[in-house]
Amino acid sequence: MKCKTYSLSELATIKYGKNQKAVASENGSVPIYGTGGLMGYATEFLYDKPSVLVGRKGTIDKVRYVTHPFWTVDTLFYTIVNDDVIRPHYLYYLLSLLDLNQYNEGTTIPSLRTDTLNRIEFDVPDLTVQDEILSVLEPIEDKIELNNAINKNLTA
Repeated sequence: MKCKTYSLSELATIKYGKNQKAVASENGSVPIYGTGGLMGYATEFLYDKPSVLVGRKGTIDKVRYVTHPFWTVDTLFYTIVNDDVIRPHYLYYLLSLLDLNQYNEGTTIPSLRTDTLNRIEFDVPDLTVQDEILSVLEPIEDKIELNNAINKNLTA
């Protein structure tokens, strides 16, 4: 499989989350994510396209992939993916294979910086190959989610 090497900065623009206080609401429908996961709901979104979420402070080793509108707090990066080069879901898989703790730059709280993340390099196949790989991985991921939901329901 022929690949080209790209830095993360060529694959995506890393953006900072924002304080959620002005948009947080019990009546909101847009998920608010922090490094620990879902924190609540907002009345508006920060970004509404598929994105890979990467912890900036705290839990930096759990990468997430979202396809719905969302809000992220300031401890969590989100990405604007260069979909001319990479599929967002494929970028998620690449990032999730990394041990992001090895890039930790915090002394007391694990932390990542955009400069450090942007320099990470990946070998990326063309979009056709990415689509073929995703056509195998996505059904497996869907089946795992379904099985987890069934197990949760059976436990309840």
